[in-house]
Amino acid sequence: MNPSSCLSLLLTISLIFNSHAISPKSSSKLYQNVCKNAGNDNQRCLKLLEANPSIISAKDYPTLCKLFLEMAIEKAIKGQNYLKTLMKEQPSSKAIKQCATNDYNGLVASFRSSLVELNEDPISANYDAKIAGDGPQACEDALAKEKIVKSTLSTLNNNMKFLSVVAYLATNYLPH
Repeated sequence: MNPSSCLSLLLTISLIFNSHAISPKSSSKLYQNVCKNAGNDNQRCLKLLEANPSIISAKDYPTLCKLFLEMAIEKAIKGQNYLKTLMKEQPSSKAIKQCATNDYNGLVASFRSSLVELNEDPISANYDAKIAGDGPQACEDALAKEKIVKSTLSTLNNNMKFLSVVAYLATNYLPH
Protein backbone atom coordinates (compact mmCIF):
# COMPACT_ATOMS: atom_id res chain seq x y z
CA MET A 1 0.00 0.00 0.00
CA ASN A 2 1.52 3.31 -0.98
CA PRO A 3 1.81 6.14 1.57
CA SER A 4 -0.95 8.16 -0.06
CA SER A 5 -3.43 5.25 0.13
CA CYS A 6 -2.44 4.54 3.69
CA LEU A 7 -2.90 8.19 4.64
CA SER A 8 -6.26 8.28 2.88
CA LEU A 9 -7.42 5.15 4.71
CA LEU A 10 -6.22 6.55 8.04
CA LEU A 11 -8.03 9.83 7.38
CA THR A 12 -11.25 7.98 6.48
CA ILE A 13 -11.10 5.86 9.62
CA SER A 14 -10.39 8.88 11.77
CA LEU A 15 -13.37 10.75 10.26
CA ILE A 16 -15.64 7.79 10.98
CA PHE A 17 -14.51 7.65 14.62
CA ASN A 18 -14.84 11.41 15.05
CA SER A 19 -18.30 11.52 13.53
CA HIS A 20 -19.52 8.86 15.97
CA ALA A 21 -17.80 10.52 18.90
CA ILE A 22 -19.37 13.91 18.29
CA SER A 23 -22.73 12.86 16.92
CA PRO A 24 -25.43 14.05 19.28
CA LYS A 25 -27.19 11.33 21.15
CA SER A 26 -30.93 11.61 21.32
CA SER A 27 -31.75 13.49 24.49
CA SER A 28 -35.32 12.28 24.30
CA LYS A 29 -36.20 9.68 26.86
CA LEU A 30 -38.93 7.11 26.40
CA TYR A 31 -41.35 8.83 28.73
CA GLN A 32 -40.91 12.08 26.78
CA ASN A 33 -41.87 10.25 23.59
CA VAL A 34 -45.06 9.06 25.27
CA CYS A 35 -45.92 12.56 26.48
CA LYS A 36 -45.33 14.11 23.05
CA ASN A 37 -48.49 12.30 21.98
CA ALA A 38 -50.56 13.79 24.82
CA GLY A 39 -51.29 16.96 22.83
CA ASN A 40 -52.34 19.83 25.08
CA ASP A 41 -51.71 17.62 28.11
CA ASN A 42 -48.00 17.21 27.28
CA GLN A 43 -46.83 19.13 30.35
CA ARG A 44 -49.32 17.35 32.61
CA CYS A 45 -48.04 14.04 31.29
CA LEU A 46 -44.39 15.01 31.85
CA LYS A 47 -45.15 16.14 35.40
CA LEU A 48 -46.94 12.87 36.14
CA LEU A 49 -44.18 10.65 34.77
CA GLU A 50 -41.24 12.71 36.05
CA ALA A 51 -42.55 12.24 39.59
CA ASN A 52 -41.48 8.58 39.32
CA PRO A 53 -37.69 8.12 38.94
CA SER A 54 -38.10 4.49 37.86
CA ILE A 55 -40.35 5.48 34.97
CA ILE A 56 -38.07 8.22 33.70
CA SER A 57 -35.08 5.90 33.73
CA ALA A 58 -36.86 3.04 31.92
CA LYS A 59 -34.71 1.69 29.10
CA ASP A 60 -37.49 0.06 27.07
CA TYR A 61 -41.21 0.51 26.54
CA PRO A 62 -42.35 -2.74 28.19
CA THR A 63 -40.56 -1.70 31.38
CA LEU A 64 -41.97 1.82 31.20
CA CYS A 65 -45.48 0.43 30.69
CA LYS A 66 -45.10 -2.03 33.56
CA LEU A 67 -43.92 0.68 35.96
CA PHE A 68 -46.61 3.11 34.84
CA LEU A 69 -49.42 0.57 35.11
CA GLU A 70 -48.26 -0.44 38.59
CA MET A 71 -48.42 3.22 39.58
CA ALA A 72 -51.84 3.62 37.92
CA ILE A 73 -53.19 0.59 39.81
CA GLU A 74 -51.93 2.02 43.09
CA LYS A 75 -53.52 5.42 42.40
CA ALA A 76 -56.78 3.80 41.24
CA ILE A 77 -57.00 1.72 44.43
CA LYS A 78 -56.38 4.83 46.56
CA GLY A 79 -59.12 6.61 44.64
CA GLN A 80 -61.48 3.70 45.12
CA ASN A 81 -60.73 3.62 48.85
CA TYR A 82 -61.61 7.32 49.06
CA LEU A 83 -64.90 6.61 47.30
CA LYS A 84 -65.62 3.73 49.67
CA THR A 85 -65.13 6.11 52.60
CA LEU A 86 -67.59 8.54 51.02
CA MET A 87 -70.01 5.67 50.42
CA LYS A 88 -70.04 4.94 54.17
CA GLU A 89 -70.55 8.62 54.93
CA GLN A 90 -73.38 8.97 52.38
CA PRO A 91 -75.04 5.53 52.24
CA SER A 92 -78.13 6.92 50.48
CA SER A 93 -76.16 7.99 47.39
CA LYS A 94 -76.56 5.45 44.63
CA ALA A 95 -74.06 7.35 42.47
CA ILE A 96 -71.27 7.23 45.02
CA LYS A 97 -71.98 3.55 45.62
CA GLN A 98 -71.80 2.92 41.87
CA CYS A 99 -68.52 4.84 41.66
CA ALA A 100 -66.93 3.06 44.63
CA THR A 101 -67.92 -0.38 43.45
CA ASN A 102 -68.76 -0.98 39.79
CA ASP A 103 -66.98 1.95 38.17
CA TYR A 104 -63.72 1.84 40.10
CA ASN A 105 -63.70 -1.97 40.16
CA GLY A 106 -63.66 -1.73 36.37
CA LEU A 107 -60.90 0.88 36.43
CA VAL A 108 -58.63 -1.22 38.63
CA ALA A 109 -59.44 -4.42 36.73
CA SER A 110 -58.65 -2.83 33.36
CA PHE A 111 -55.28 -1.54 34.57
CA ARG A 112 -54.47 -4.94 36.07
CA SER A 113 -55.50 -6.71 32.89
CA SER A 114 -53.36 -4.37 30.82
CA LEU A 115 -50.39 -5.09 33.08
CA VAL A 116 -50.83 -8.86 32.77
CA GLU A 117 -51.12 -8.67 28.98
CA LEU A 118 -48.08 -6.44 28.35
CA ASN A 119 -45.81 -9.21 27.10
CA GLU A 120 -48.31 -11.77 25.88
CA ASP A 121 -50.85 -9.63 24.07
CA PRO A 122 -49.78 -5.99 23.60
CA ILE A 123 -52.87 -5.15 21.54
CA SER A 124 -55.16 -6.25 24.38
CA ALA A 125 -52.94 -4.43 26.88
CA ASN A 126 -53.39 -1.27 24.81
CA TYR A 127 -57.16 -1.77 24.59
CA ASP A 128 -57.51 -2.39 28.34
CA ALA A 129 -55.43 0.70 29.09
CA LYS A 130 -57.79 2.77 26.95
CA ILE A 131 -61.06 1.44 28.39
CA ALA A 132 -59.83 1.89 31.97
CA GLY A 133 -61.04 5.48 31.65
CA ASP A 134 -64.61 4.31 31.08
CA GLY A 135 -65.09 3.66 34.81
CA PRO A 136 -64.27 7.20 35.97
CA GLN A 137 -66.39 8.63 33.14
CA ALA A 138 -69.34 6.47 34.18
CA CYS A 139 -68.80 7.67 37.75
CA GLU A 140 -68.78 11.28 36.59
CA ASP A 141 -72.02 10.69 34.66
CA ALA A 142 -73.71 9.05 37.67
CA LEU A 143 -72.68 11.92 39.94
CA ALA A 144 -74.06 14.46 37.45
CA LYS A 145 -77.34 12.55 37.15
CA GLU A 146 -77.71 12.60 40.94
CA LYS A 147 -76.65 16.28 40.93
CA ILE A 148 -73.67 15.67 43.18
CA VAL A 149 -71.17 18.44 42.66
CA LYS A 150 -67.96 17.89 44.57
CA SER A 151 -64.68 19.17 43.17
CA THR A 152 -62.64 16.43 44.83
CA LEU A 153 -64.67 13.80 42.98
CA SER A 154 -64.39 15.61 39.66
CA THR A 155 -60.64 15.96 40.16
CA LEU A 156 -60.33 12.31 41.10
CA ASN A 157 -62.26 11.16 38.03
CA ASN A 158 -60.32 13.52 35.78
CA ASN A 159 -57.00 12.22 37.13
CA MET A 160 -58.06 8.59 36.70
CA LYS A 161 -59.18 9.23 33.12
CA PHE A 162 -55.82 10.88 32.47
CA LEU A 163 -53.98 7.82 33.83
CA SER A 164 -55.92 5.78 31.29
CA VAL A 165 -54.93 8.13 28.46
CA VAL A 166 -51.24 7.98 29.38
CA ALA A 167 -51.37 4.19 29.78
CA TYR A 168 -52.91 3.97 26.32
CA LEU A 169 -50.25 6.27 24.83
CA ALA A 170 -47.47 4.26 26.48
CA THR A 171 -48.82 0.87 25.41
CA ASN A 172 -49.03 2.17 21.83
CA TYR A 173 -45.23 1.83 21.81
CA LEU A 174 -45.26 -1.88 22.62
CA PRO A 175 -44.10 -4.13 19.81
CA HIS A 176 -47.06 -5.99 18.26
